[in-house]
Amino acid sequence: MNRLARASRPALPAFFVSTFASALASAQTATSTPAPGAPADVQVSGRRGPTVGSRMQEPLRDIPATVHVVTDREIEEHGASDVAGAVSWVPGVQPQLEYGGFTSMTIRGFKEFTSVVDGMRDDRYQLADSAPSGNLAGIDRIEVLKGPASALYGYGGIGGVVSILHKLPSRRFGYEGSLSVGGPSSLRRASVGATGPIDDTLAARVDAGIVDDEGFRRNRSTNANITGAVEWRPADRHRVLVRLGYQKFHFSADTGLPTENGKVPDGIALERRFNTPWDYLDGAFYDGRLEYAYTASDHVKLVARAGVSRNPYDYKSAEFLTVGRGQTVDRQWFTLGQEWDAVSAQLEAHVRGTLLVPHRALFGYDFGYLLARPPRFDLRNTDLAPVPFADAPDPQGDYGTTRVGRVTRHQTTHSLFAHDTVKLAEGFKLSLSGRLDRWEYDSTTRMYDTAVTPGGSQTSQDRDLIAATFRAGLVLQPADWLTFYGMTGTGFTPVRTVSADGRTFDPERGREYELGARIDAFERRMHVDLAAYNLRKTDMVVARKANIYEQLGAQSSRGVEASITLESIASFSLRLGYAYTRARYDDYLSSSGNFTGKTPANVPDHTFSAWGKYVFPLGFSAAAGLRVIGNQWADASNTVEMPAYALVSAAVFYAVGPMEIAVNGDNLLGLGRYYVSSINDSQLTPGPPRTVLVSLRYKSRS
Repeated sequence: MNRLARASRPALPAFFVSTFASALASAQTATSTPAPGAPADVQVSGRRGPTVGSRMQEPLRDIPATVHVVTDREIEEHGASDVAGAVSWVPGVQPQLEYGGFTSMTIRGFKEFTSVVDGMRDDRYQLADSAPSGNLAGIDRIEVLKGPASALYGYGGIGGVVSILHKLPSRRFGYEGSLSVGGPSSLRRASVGATGPIDDTLAARVDAGIVDDEGFRRNRSTNANITGAVEWRPADRHRVLVRLGYQKFHFSADTGLPTENGKVPDGIALERRFNTPWDYLDGAFYDGRLEYAYTASDHVKLVARAGVSRNPYDYKSAEFLTVGRGQTVDRQWFTLGQEWDAVSAQLEAHVRGTLLVPHRALFGYDFGYLLARPPRFDLRNTDLAPVPFADAPDPQGDYGTTRVGRVTRHQTTHSLFAHDTVKLAEGFKLSLSGRLDRWEYDSTTRMYDTAVTPGGSQTSQDRDLIAATFRAGLVLQPADWLTFYGMTGTGFTPVRTVSADGRTFDPERGREYELGARIDAFERRMHVDLAAYNLRKTDMVVARKANIYEQLGAQSSRGVEASITLESIASFSLRLGYAYTRARYDDYLSSSGNFTGKTPANVPDHTFSAWGKYVFPLGFSAAAGLRVIGNQWADASNTVEMPAYALVSAAVFYAVGPMEIAVNGDNLLGLGRYYVSSINDSQLTPGPPRTVLVSLRYKSRS
C-alpha cells in the first residue's frame, strides 16, 4: 500500500462548513448580491465571467491565475471545427490531433491537463492521454486555466484545465444555423440550434452538428452530434437542468510521415498517407447530466450535479512507419479497443457574506467512478506489406485482429474541497483553495487465448492513496484598472505503473509559482494580461531497464505569457498573445537514454498569435491574423525536429439582419512543408496547405 495511504486520513470537519455558512448567511453582506432567482453572472468585458479559475462566477481580476476564455464568436471568426482548432490561438497551449482522430495538448510544456465539461471532469484524458475528437455544435465557450489546479479539480492537470461549456436554454425564442464548405479537402459542416420557453417554468434547447472532411491527405472523417437540454424553474429559488447528448464518429486513421535521420525524405509528398484502406477509428459517445440548484438566500446557494457517460470505440491502424530500402516504407499495425463508462457527482455550497471580513466561499464534495475495459490483441505478427514513397495502389489486403484477453480497470475518487476569496482590505484580496483526494484503482488482466499465453493468465493490482493539494494567492488592486497577483499551487498525478519487482510508487507532484498583472482600461475595452511562472514536476517514474522503474525524474517549465485584447475601439478589435515556454527535463536518465536538459516532445519555445478585425459601415467587416509556432521536437531525445512555422489567416464578413456570410482563408501564403504534431517519436503530421472556408450563418432572437 502506498505510504500516503498508510498515513492518517484527515477529513474536513462537517461542522466547519455548516458553521461557516451559517455565520456568513447571518452576517451583513459587504457587497451587493443578486436577489433569489436572479442570474449570478459577473460581467467581464461584456461576457459572463469565467468559472474555471475558482469554480465560481467571479471577476477575472479576482483570480490569481492565468485564465483565457475562447468565446463562440471567436470560434466562428477563426472557422474552427474542433477543440484543437479553437484553442490553437491561446498562447502557451499547443493542441495536437493525433492518429487522425485523437485530441491531446500541452499546456505550459506539460501534456497532463484536466478536461472539464459543464463543470464535471472527463477522465478519459487521464488514463489514455487523449480522446476522440468532437465537433463544436452547441458550445458556448472554452475556458483554459493554466498551471496546476488539483486543489479545485483533483488529480492530474499539472499543466492546466480545459473547460468546455455548452449553451443553456433561454426563456426567449432563438434559432441559429450554419452551413460551411471549404477546400481543398472538401470540408462540409452544418449545425442547427433552437431554444425557447415551453411554459412559464420550462425552457429547452437543442443543438445538432455534423462535420464531413475528406482531408487533404485523404483521411476522411465524419463527426455528428446532438445535445438537448431542459431547464425547469418551478420557483425563484429552484433550478433544475437536464442535458442529454449523443455523438457518432468515424476517422480514417492517419499516422503521419516517417523520418530518416531526423527528417522526412524529400521523395515523400505531404499528401502521401501510408495507412491501409482498412484502417479506422470508429465509436460513439453518450452522456447525460442532471443539475439542481437551490438559492437558499442572498448569501447561500446549494448545487448538486450528477452525470453518466459511455464511450466505446475501436481503432486499427498501420501505426509504426519506418523508411525501408529502395524508397519504400515499412509498416506495422496496431489495434486497440476501449469501453469507457463513467459516473460523476458533485455537491457544492456557495456562500457570500461577511465574517470579520467579506468572503466569497465554496465548499464541496466530488465523486468519480471510471470503468475502462480495453481488450488485448494478439500482437505477435504485426508486419504489413511495404509501400513505395510515391502514391500507388496499396498491396495490403484487409488484416484481421484477434482478441486474446481483456483488461478491466476500476477507478474511484472521493474528494473534499474548499475555496475562499477573502477581502482583507480595499483593493487587497486573499484567495485560498484546498482539497483532499482519496484515489482508488484496481486493474485485472485476463488472457484467455492459450496460443498466445499458454495456460492463460490473470494478473491484478490494487492501488489507493490520499493526497492533499492547495492553491494560495494574493491579489492587489491599487486602482480599478490595475491588478497585481502572486500565486503558488500544487498538483498530483497518481502512478499506475508497477515495477516488475512488485514496487508501487507515490504520485508525481507538481508545484508552481506565478506572478502576474492585469490592466483594464478604456471602460474595460482594453484588457492586458502578463504572467511569469516557474512550474516543476518531481517524482517522475523512469524506466531503468525492462519493467524495472525508479521514481527520480523531474521536469520543469519556466516562462512568460502576455495577451492584449482590444474590444470595439473605434470599430477596431485586436487580440494578441505571446508565450515563451522553456520546458526541460531536469533529471531523466532511463533505459531509453539520458534526457536531462532535453525539451519534451511537442512543446515549442515560442508561440505568438494576432487577430485584428475592423467593422466597416453597411454590415461589412474584415479580419486578418497570424500564428507563429517555434521549433519543436518530436521526441524526448531531441533528434527529430519540427521547424518553426508561421501561418497567415484572413476573413471577411457581411451581415444583413440575422444573416451573415463569412469567407475564411488559412495558410494564405501557401506554406508547404510544416508539421503540427508527432507520434511514436519519429512520425510527423504535416499541416494543411492553403484553405478557404465559406460559411452562411443565421441567428435570430426575438
